[in-house]
Amino acid sequence: MTGRGYDRDLAAAGLRILDLLTKSDVAARLGCSPKKVQRLADAGELTRERYGSLARYTPESVAAYEQRQAAGGEAP
Repeated sequence: MTGRGYDRDLAAAGLRILDLLTKSDVAARLGCSPKKVQRLADAGELTRERYGSLARYTPESVAAYEQRQAAGGEAP
């Protein structure tokens, strides 16, 4: 499948992935282990997007999680 629409979709996906965080990025930001990041995503606390075998996390979901923790949630 080729064509301009397909190429635009691939370009949009490429730009979107640049805005996402790796598991290591999130772990460093939250001060926890990468395994904890994975557990938070599995529990629905963080939004994880998959691109083939890559898993990336949205900065918005990490910020929302940080806000919930600051408001009295459990520690990371």
